[in-house]
Amino acid sequence: MVSLFRNLAQRGQRQWIIPLAAFALMGSPAFVQAQENPTQNKVSQFVEEILESEVELKVGLRRSKIIRMKQDVFRVAMADPEVVEVVAFGSREIEVIGKQTGSTTVTLWLGTVQQSTTLSLLVSVSKDDAVDDRRRMEYGELQTMINELFPNSKIQLFPVADKLIVRGQARDEQEAVQIMAVLRKNAATVLGSATQLVQNGQATDPFPDASTLPQANIVNMMTVPGEKQVMLKVRIAELKRSAVRNLGVNLDVAFKEFFVRSALTSGTNLAVSGLFSEGRFNLFIKALATNGSAKILAEPNLVTLSGQPATFLSGGEFAVPTVVGVGGAQAATTSFKGFGTSIRFTPTVLDHDRIRLQVIPTFSTLNRNNAVNGIFGLDTRTVSTTVDLREGQVLALAGLLQEEQRGENTRIPGLGDVPLLRTFFSSKTISRDETELIILVTPELVHPLEAEDAPTLLPGMEVTEPDDIEFFCKGHIEGRPECHHRSTVWPLYRDRLCECRKKCDTGYQDSQNYYINGPTGFSQ
Repeated sequence: MVSLFRNLAQRGQRQWIIPLAAFALMGSPAFVQAQENPTQNKVSQFVEEILESEVELKVGLRRSKIIRMKQDVFRVAMADPEVVEVVAFGSREIEVIGKQTGSTTVTLWLGTVQQSTTLSLLVSVSKDDAVDDRRRMEYGELQTMINELFPNSKIQLFPVADKLIVRGQARDEQEAVQIMAVLRKNAATVLGSATQLVQNGQATDPFPDASTLPQANIVNMMTVPGEKQVMLKVRIAELKRSAVRNLGVNLDVAFKEFFVRSALTSGTNLAVSGLFSEGRFNLFIKALATNGSAKILAEPNLVTLSGQPATFLSGGEFAVPTVVGVGGAQAATTSFKGFGTSIRFTPTVLDHDRIRLQVIPTFSTLNRNNAVNGIFGLDTRTVSTTVDLREGQVLALAGLLQEEQRGENTRIPGLGDVPLLRTFFSSKTISRDETELIILVTPELVHPLEAEDAPTLLPGMEVTEPDDIEFFCKGHIEGRPECHHRSTVWPLYRDRLCECRKKCDTGYQDSQNYYINGPTGFSQ
């Protein structure tokens, strides 16, 4: 086609060039595609050029690069100002500063406004390896100082991302708390507080001039070797004594039209009565003395982990209804409040045999006089103390004494104030209650038993049911340990065991296959 145009031009037939060229363009693939895609044809009419990133520029985090141009820069545009910052020095020098890891596009317009040239830069901001190297170096020096300060402990510090991982072993719980207090920023040193071991606060700066380093949070992976299970042997002894004394007289006198009655007491233990020709009299004298005592002894054994609380309650609970909601949307719920002897222990292992023990005993009794809407009140006594003990030593909480004395004098005004008649027209009651409580606590470090060391015979496993002869004839309520009699199946096999009528022992041995406890249940 090109050679045809050249020949026509040489012959002077230029008027045919334009029609032939148009005919040739109509048959070209570009013309066919433009006719088939009108949207692209429209875009090509209005859009002259689409510019993409032409140069890739790499900048480190918190680092910069200066670019010197051959032409003046009169306009700068950034796609994401959070990633980079561009600072101009004159018209031909710009500085690109990395602010945040990532990538963005920076477009520069060069030359003049009438004749401008556009340059697009793809700026990639990478992490600063120098900061990571500095963190490892400074935390490494801090690790060396801590290991020198605590020679019986061995720790390692690993700065990873925004975390500071603490690994290693501490000699005991106390040194572990001290090490974590050194590593945490603004941490208070409370020795023996196991709760601080699990609190992963913000890491401290390794050195005074390390404030430019990014902040790090501590991940505590430090361990403390040794037994961390504590068994508390608790013995609670409570003794109550009470005494009540009553004295009163009931008088009933009737003479013709004259009648006198005194009923100041209920119940009598001495009665005097008489009849006269014109009347009668009844005299009831009450003089009682009551003494009582009660002893409460409990010996629970509690096992808990170091730093975890253990509770013990010896008493009961009563229901406390609670109404929640407003108006028609009300609903009633019930919670239970405990009363009696409640003790809360929190042991913390400080050393291989030294234990810090916090004890909070609470003693409460029901008070019916302090009831609200039918719900009983409580009389409560609470003690809180913290001591350090060696394994096997005893903590004694003694001196918990309580004395209550009550007196009441009931009399008839006037007659009850006369010395000679005071006994017949008054009633007196006096009572006294004494309570003494002692708590003994002994901490011990324990570990779980192996399967072969566990006891196979537990309390109550040797208690069996008596047979008919032992129950009806001998009056026994427990059978022999070697004879596992079962009254639920015995009538079914009684006729089959003929030998049981002659000799009971042989019958038991012969009937073992019928009602002995099997490996998978009650029957084999």
